[in-house]
Amino acid sequence: MSKKIMIFEDDAATAEFVEIVARQLGYDATILSKTDNVLNDVLSESPDLILMDNWIPGQGGFSSVELLKSTPVTSAIPIIFYSANTDFKSLAETSKADAILTKPFDISDIEEIIVRLIGQ
Repeated sequence: MSKKIMIFEDDAATAEFVEIVARQLGYDATILSKTDNVLNDVLSESPDLILMDNWIPGQGGFSSVELLKSTPVTSAIPIIFYSANTDFKSLAETSKADAILTKPFDISDIEEIIVRLIGQ
């Protein structure tokens, strides 16, 4: 059974790019474009990994990461937190994300982090 990745991204091109990378690595991928119901969405999918954009509609990426990492049933799911913001690193370091990326990122960056966090 393939491992599942949830991609929270509202930019269609970025979401498609990440989905293609995930599928080429052999993972199933689900894209969501908002975080209004992030906890319920994650509970219903039970992903092995989450990729979370910071500037996503709904409660936003940072709050979503904090919620998921503070909820016992979802706290162990690895999260890659990313953004195009130039001051993102300081914000991301205060989050409980397992890895951070600054957009734009290339295929090798995202592949390496995904494989490191959940294997192949």
